[in-house]
Amino acid sequence: MLGVAAGVGAVVWRQTGPEPVPFRADEHAVELVLFQEVPAWSHPSGREPRAGPLHVDSALLLSGLVTSKIVAITASGSGLDVRVPALPVTVSPTGRLHEVALKVIVRDCKAAMRWIPGDRPFVITWRDEYGRVHMDRAGDFGLSIADSFTRYINAVCDNPTRQTRDSER
Repeated sequence: MLGVAAGVGAVVWRQTGPEPVPFRADEHAVELVLFQEVPAWSHPSGREPRAGPLHVDSALLLSGLVTSKIVAITASGSGLDVRVPALPVTVSPTGRLHEVALKVIVRDCKAAMRWIPGDRPFVITWRDEYGRVHMDRAGDFGLSIADSFTRYINAVCDNPTRQTRDSER
């Protein structure tokens, strides 16, 4: 006679999960969106206004979860200069959008003439609520803003060749 012994046992095995990753603010949590050129005021005589700054309505948008204070918007390397009188501006999870007006000025025609519409023309600097400073390329825009920038650069830099080429499109 053969005897068969059977037993039932239970093994308790607990797999520990990975250590929680500390929350880290997204380095690209603040964006600058350019959405409309403000038409230049024309002279009552019908003359074209002098080529002063290009005025652009824009918005600062928080896409992350960390309150951030935007401290500067610059235009390094593009031949442009930008002025934003409303800075500094704070964006937060409860106030994600803040409209700002930009004044864009050509400071170097040679560099500005190399600007192409695919470039994000600005650098945005912000400080998050933890005191860390972030910098990122900024300036998302549509075709109408790209055309406005091109026309403005051509007018200021007196480039009739490029103006004619652009008007033929």
